[in-house]
Parts: sequence; structure tokens; C-alpha cells
Amino acid sequence: MAYYSALENVSVLKIKEKVNLLEAASALLGQEIEMANKYMVKDQETGQDLFYAVEQTDCITRQLKQCFGDCAAWNLDIMYIGGGGAEQAMKMEKPWTCTVCCFNRPTVTVSDFSSGEVLGAVSDPCTCFGLTFTMKDADDSPLVTASGGCCQWGLCCPLPCGPCAEINFDLQDANSGNNVGLLKKKVPGCLKFFLAPDVDNYTVRFDSDGPWDGKNKALMMAMAIFMDFRIFSDNPNDDDDGKGGDVSAGE
Repeated sequence: MAYYSALENVSVLKIKEKVNLLEAASALLGQEIEMANKYMVKDQETGQDLFYAVEQTDCITRQLKQCFGDCAAWNLDIMYIGGGGAEQAMKMEKPWTCTVCCFNRPTVTVSDFSSGEVLGAVSDPCTCFGLTFTMKDADDSPLVTASGGCCQWGLCCPLPCGPCAEINFDLQDANSGNNVGLLKKKVPGCLKFFLAPDVDNYTVRFDSDGPWDGKNKALMMAMAIFMDFRIFSDNPNDDDDGKGGDVSAGE
């Protein structure tokens, strides 16, 4: 398909989350209204826009996420825009679950929009320390793991500058254990940090020796979006319960 082939020669993807002013303003007032998350995905080297991702979770379920956290459902459509139009490409779906600590960990399924074919899944397994995510193929076999550890400045003291502005996740082949790329979360800048500290940019670097065909690169794009939903979507401006960037969320 067109969007798989468009990813074949991409070595670095940039995923930029869009700021929603209503959501940011409501958080500053102390009661955040969850709006649909939106992301622009481009080839960092050429600057070409490739995908546009839009959350499709209904309004009530979005608000319930503040109460039910990892148990809440969400879904997102990814459109291919690299051909000049907007073609429905993929879907990401996470159903309602009963998630408690290490039981029934959050998992999102990624499928082709037209055929319904399952491309793979991304999960957040239970770990004692740090942040770890696993990308799986359609047969539920692990392909790549992303490990962020627990001793990065961006986790302990998130700020919009220097090493405090980023969190790096080494991408490792699940079979060989070799490093095959890097996923980086980065605070966009000072203004966005103070206005909407839950809005981030992500870059995914694909090394030449990794299992990176077009389909697996699409799954890695899905991993970055899942990571944003899973860990970095809480706005600390909301109230005293904000836990954006809390390392314990990945345990």
C-alpha cells in the first residue's frame, strides 16, 4: 500500500502533537476538558508531511480517562497525506480493560483501515523500574522493545531546556537484543511547556540493521503515539493530582 512504501526510505520520523487551546485553558483553570489528541507525522530529513493522526474517542470516554486511567478505552485514526490528499490508512484501538498494577497491562492494536488486517500491537509490560514498551507483530510475537530506564533528567525533572527537555528510549531487537534505533520524546519549547506541558514532540530513528520494513516503521509510529497516551498525556496544570511524566506510571 502507498503509505507502507512511503515509509520504506524514511530514516527519521518526526511526530508533532498539536496544542488544543481549549484543553490548555481549562487545565489552567483547574479542571481540564479532554479534547481529541491530534498528531502530524513527517519525514524529518525531507520535511514532507506523511500522516495525520486524529483521536476518535467519544467525548464522554475522553473525560472518564481522568478517573479510570489505564482502564479507559481510546481509539485513533491515522490518515496518509503524503500523496496530496487524505486517505484513511490505519486504526489504533484500545478497548476498555480492567487494568490493575501488573494485571492486564495496556495494549493497543494497530490495523489496516480498509482491510481490517491486524498489523501488530504495542503493549506496556510490567517492569520494576523505568519505562519499557514492546512492539509485536500480527502473530503477537515481540519485534522491538523500547527502554527508557529510570535515571534520565527528563523523567526526574522535566523542563523545556537542556537534558531535562528530552527522554530517550533505546530501540532493541527483541530477538538479538541489538540496538536498532532510538525513540526520543522532547518538550517543544518554553511557551508550549508552560501553556500545555502535556504536549510533546517525538522522533523515531531507524538504524539500517533493524527490522525496518514499511509496516514495522508504521508500528513504531504507533508506539510513539501510544507512549504519549499512556504516560505523557496528563497536564499538571489541571490540579494537584497531575502526574505527567511520573516514572511510576510505567511500573
